[in-house]
Amino acid sequence: MTRRTLLPLNPPAARLAPSRRKVLTCLIAGLLPGSIGIAHAETNRLGEITVKGEAISAADGAFTVNVIDADTIHSERLEQPLRLIEKVPGVDIGAYRQGGVADTFTIRGFTGGGHGSDAGVSLDGISLNQGESHADGYADTNIIIPLELQQLAVHKGPVSALYGNYARGGVLDFTTRKGGEYQTIDVSAGSYGTLDTQVAAGSQFGPVETNFAVQAYDTAGWRDNSAYTKNTVAGRIGYELSPKSDIAVSLRAHAGQWDAPGYIPEDQFNDKGRRHQQSVNAEADGGEKRFYAQRLDFNHMINNQLKLLLFTYGTQNEFTRFAKFGYTAGGQSERFYDRDVLALGASLNGSHMLSGAPVHWVAGIEQYNEETEWKRWSTSNRVRTAQTQDRLFDIDTLSVFGQADWQLSPKFRPVLGLRYDSFGGSYANNDPTKTPSNNNLQDYDHVSPKLGLRSTLSDGIDARASISNGFALPDGEAKYDATLNVDTVEYWQYEVGATITRHQDWLFDAAYYILDSSDEILEDPVGSGSFRNVGETRRAGLEAEVRYYTPIEHLELGLITAFHDTEILSNPDSSLVGKELTGLPDTITTLSLKYAPEQGWGGRVSWRQLGESYLNDNNTDTYAGYDLINAGVFYNTRYDQGRSLRWYFDINNLTDEDYAEAIWAGYGTRNYAPAPGTNYTMGVALNY
Repeated sequence: MTRRTLLPLNPPAARLAPSRRKVLTCLIAGLLPGSIGIAHAETNRLGEITVKGEAISAADGAFTVNVIDADTIHSERLEQPLRLIEKVPGVDIGAYRQGGVADTFTIRGFTGGGHGSDAGVSLDGISLNQGESHADGYADTNIIIPLELQQLAVHKGPVSALYGNYARGGVLDFTTRKGGEYQTIDVSAGSYGTLDTQVAAGSQFGPVETNFAVQAYDTAGWRDNSAYTKNTVAGRIGYELSPKSDIAVSLRAHAGQWDAPGYIPEDQFNDKGRRHQQSVNAEADGGEKRFYAQRLDFNHMINNQLKLLLFTYGTQNEFTRFAKFGYTAGGQSERFYDRDVLALGASLNGSHMLSGAPVHWVAGIEQYNEETEWKRWSTSNRVRTAQTQDRLFDIDTLSVFGQADWQLSPKFRPVLGLRYDSFGGSYANNDPTKTPSNNNLQDYDHVSPKLGLRSTLSDGIDARASISNGFALPDGEAKYDATLNVDTVEYWQYEVGATITRHQDWLFDAAYYILDSSDEILEDPVGSGSFRNVGETRRAGLEAEVRYYTPIEHLELGLITAFHDTEILSNPDSSLVGKELTGLPDTITTLSLKYAPEQGWGGRVSWRQLGESYLNDNNTDTYAGYDLINAGVFYNTRYDQGRSLRWYFDINNLTDEDYAEAIWAGYGTRNYAPAPGTNYTMGVALNY
């Protein structure tokens, strides 16, 4: 199940550019003399190495954060970890089904999470968002092994001071297992020649703790030219230096290669006999990716009143994609990105008494340097014909943040957060058809306040309200344009919500939000080539979750639902004022029934419905949405010492629905990435 709570989150990874190391060192030194207690002051032994702002209580959140726990994750039998967000109200995947290409997702009225810049994505404090790489904010979760995960926390809107750029729609924060004794193997086979093997293990040897995970995945794909192979290995070694200090090293390597079938026009989508085929004039689309990450954490309890985390990490990423859009002959291109990240930072977690009530807080600083080599060629069936782009981007980000939770009384628990981000960097354009040029990133900085309040109105009824601010930089190369005199785009979210748990058999949670954007950077007047901060848009919605634990033991009924409404309030193109945004379903609902005893037979069935969405700016073309039913059965066997064996058989798209999770208008037609019909997965999971 999911639960709504504010997690004890620390910033996604530290961000360090070499030019600012002296600034960072001085600021860290200035933080150390404090005398504030940690959240777990009753013990002298430092807990597990963590990238979280753990002083922020998990039980007292004033913002909406949906948490999917380890038990739920490991019982879902997933190949793609992004599918977990379908268990969160109001969040949905727009699956492109193009192999290792990152899928998009919707969150708080935004539709460009994952494949664009509308949401932050973090794995153990390492930001997966890529500036100037494929798309601003592009974040690929294919590098994550589902079996290694401890939890997924989904922050709704720009609510956390621990996240800055890209977090306007929210943040997906993935956390892997750390410490513990476990060995898990999950092997499955399914339709279209799909094989998936995942292994995860954790061990403790005196002062040393280890965690290890591996995934080998291969499929022929359900459409022509859709084979995909990926292999990922991840490991972590932690060492207790003393009762008050720990150090940990984490490593990750991922390799993927794929063929991509591309999109098909509407007439082909409506012909079931041709839906699995590529479009006319399709070329050999596909790609490959190599991703490596290294992280070092030092965690020290300065005294019973203060805990310090120092961390640094690096990532290296090579990504090649061959892609063709449209249906006339030719037009394929090769996109190549070579990206390196160096990050460094520190955070403090603490707690002290203020007016007789505890204040739990986190404060820190992070600096991040990202360099991306960007090249592009015109190609024909993956054969280069001419180079069209050769660019080099370098981005530095310096961030300072703090967030505090004051437990003054059950009826008054305020949360205050503040974040400052500043950006610098350079851009070298060596495109073959242009005169070489070098530009510096324009000076952008931003202060993002967050204010929330949680109140226990009565036993089992908690209310919350918050106001939070986020921002966006100009897209792509525009950030480096000296003639572009604009400010950052502003986002303000206003939210009220409540959680009701008065009866032990029921859980109810609901949140209503308004998320307004202003100072959007648009061409004004249209066609002039001049850009100004003139656009305004409102996103609003109601998200709710209901859980009923029936009188039948182990039988649970769940409902998550959301209603979205958007409106363009101001735009230089007056014909767009009053229109809604494209690509966002007006409703997203999932009804599920699960019977899951610890021993013996169990099963589950879910019905997911997506409502209507607009496909064009003037709102004259719509996609009606779809209904999807998935089901599965399993058999659990429990042994001594916590060992277990689980056999499972899943049926996806039980009714053979004709649908697509990614659909858009262009080239004189609707364009579809069709989803497969009825398909099957069977496997076994062993815990010992």
